[in-house]
Amino acid sequence: MQSLAGALKAAVLGGLIAGAVVAAFHWFLLEPVIERAIALEAQLSRERAEAAKEPPVSRPTQRKGLIVGFLLYGAIWGLLFGMLSYVTQAWQPPSWTPARRGLLLALLLGWSVALFPFFKYPANPPGVGEPETIEYRQSLYFGFIALSAAGCTLAVGLHRLLNRPSRSPFLGRARLPVALGFYVVYAAAVYGVMPVNPDPVEMPAQLVWTFRTISLAGLILFWGALGGAFMWLSRAPAFALLGRRPL
Repeated sequence: MQSLAGALKAAVLGGLIAGAVVAAFHWFLLEPVIERAIALEAQLSRERAEAAKEPPVSRPTQRKGLIVGFLLYGAIWGLLFGMLSYVTQAWQPPSWTPARRGLLLALLLGWSVALFPFFKYPANPPGVGEPETIEYRQSLYFGFIALSAAGCTLAVGLHRLLNRPSRSPFLGRARLPVALGFYVVYAAAVYGVMPVNPDPVEMPAQLVWTFRTISLAGLILFWGALGGAFMWLSRAPAFALLGRRPL
């Protein structure tokens, strides 16, 4: 079994690698779209004879913060990833390697805390959204993440419950379809019940969808890089030796 130290070191380093990769991805692909959105917002302000809004943080500082922010984001998620990998290893077949557990965990986490919430509340470029509603929109987004993660956790728990030896053979064989069916119903209900984003999108559709597409690709890249780096580091000789408990 993998030790806590081995899981945390592989996951945190994997998170830093994923953060650096996604920071570079956003720097080259998303930053030009943000610049276009800011220029368009300024043009619309001039046409409406409105005073241009000065950003609270300058653009050069924002670009530097992009790198630092994604590194911190990767480190924090890596820490949580490592802890979850260590805690849940007893739930999975003994034949599973840390790399295989890491891949499954990356898929579950990436979907529940990143991709599914994005489909309900996609990212928007600067100039979309009223300042008065930012707290409300943030509460919707983080509330959706919490509900999404809870649904995924319940589905995994149901799968484990049906897999107990005391259950009937039929329930044991049907554990995966039952758990998936439960999650699909739960996710559809949460998606339908949660309110939509209240702010109108007044930017050109092409700009908005370019921003959203790149943002979505960045989420996929981050969780793919985190899972892939964790798998590679778990197999690397130094981390593999660190990750094994003494017999």
